[in-house]
Amino acid sequence: MATTMSYKVVDLSSQDEPWSESMEGILNRQAQDGWELVTAFQRAHEAMQVGSTTVNVPSLVSTVLIFKRLG
Repeated sequence: MATTMSYKVVDLSSQDEPWSESMEGILNRQAQDGWELVTAFQRAHEAMQVGSTTVNVPSLVSTVLIFKRLG
């Protein structure tokens, strides 16, 4: 009998207000649905400037949460 592992990725913007309550709500909802937090990291978004230069935009940073569950 093979066991399947499922993964879910949630990208939480730091502009969601209030951020800590939003993060707590996401973590609690995922736990209630049987998802286990595997890792989290911050991701910087990029934007194109005039002249086609790609730059990181400090105000556009989000937290990425990766969950897993069996089944």
